[in-house]
Parts: sequence; C-alpha cells; structure tokens
Amino acid sequence: MKKLGLIFSLLLSFCFIQNLKAQTLKIGVVDFQNALNSVEEGKSAKARLKAEFDQKQKSLDALQNDLKAMKDNLEKQKSVLSQDAMRQKEEEYRNKFIELNKKMAEFRAELQQKEVEYTGNILTALRKVVAEVGAKGNYTLIFEKGQDALLYAAQATDLTSEVISIYNSRKK
Repeated sequence: MKKLGLIFSLLLSFCFIQNLKAQTLKIGVVDFQNALNSVEEGKSAKARLKAEFDQKQKSLDALQNDLKAMKDNLEKQKSVLSQDAMRQKEEEYRNKFIELNKKMAEFRAELQQKEVEYTGNILTALRKVVAEVGAKGNYTLIFEKGQDALLYAAQATDLTSEVISIYNSRKK
C-alpha cells in the first residue's frame, strides 16, 4: 500500500513538473519591509511610533537620572551613615533599579504591541495588492524579498514600487 502511494506521489510530481515546463514561469519579488516603510500610511505609523518612543524615552531618562543621583548620594553618605541606614538606602536603590528595569520591559512590550497594531492592517492590504498585481501580471510566483527567504532569483521582477504606488493611490 505504501508503494502504491509513493508511486502515485511520484506520478503526480512528474505531471506537475511537465505542466510547469509547458508554462512559462513568471516570478516576481516584493520587499515588504521597504513597502511598509514607503507607503504613506506606513510613514505615518512610523512617525507615531517614534513620537511614542521619544515620550517614553524621556520618562525612562528621568528615572535613570534619579537612580544615578541616588547612587551618587549613596556613595557620598557611605562613610557617615550607620550600617542599618546604609542597608536601607541600598535596598531603596535596588528597588528603584528593579522598577526601572520593569518599566523598560513594559515600554518595550507596549511599543512592540503598538507596532503590530499599526502595521498589521497595512501588511494585510499590501498582501491583497500583491495578489492583484500577481493575477493581473500573470505571475506564477511572487516571493517576499526582504526576509532572506529568497536567496536568488535570476529572472524575478521586483514589484515593490508598483505595489507601493497602487497602495498609496487607494488610500488617498
């Protein structure tokens, strides 16, 4: 039974290869990262993310400056404070340090979530445009160029600029 399945699979593969030989392969590539960064909506999303990042970075910088001041103060008072007072100040410093690291992780996760939120719809729409360009241009295959999934394509047509142009014209 396994031999019959193997023979059937080989026969199907042979027929598929023969069919491909009869057709002309037309291959296209699209750099999605470039397209995402180049469409107007993508530029807008990138600007919003940068503004949010800058705001959060200011907050983190303030916390880091407070922490540095606290450490400098601790070093200055080291010789004057009792051991108990010193331990208490060190504990307070450690807690602030842990709080800073926690906030940094929260901010990073929040920004990643916002990036997914802002770009998800754009990528979905870009995929639809690629499918339309592929169907209209009678492409056999269209590969994503920017993710190192495509290592070589001698006769591939780069469709990125066409996809960007169509996307932008629809969003006006």
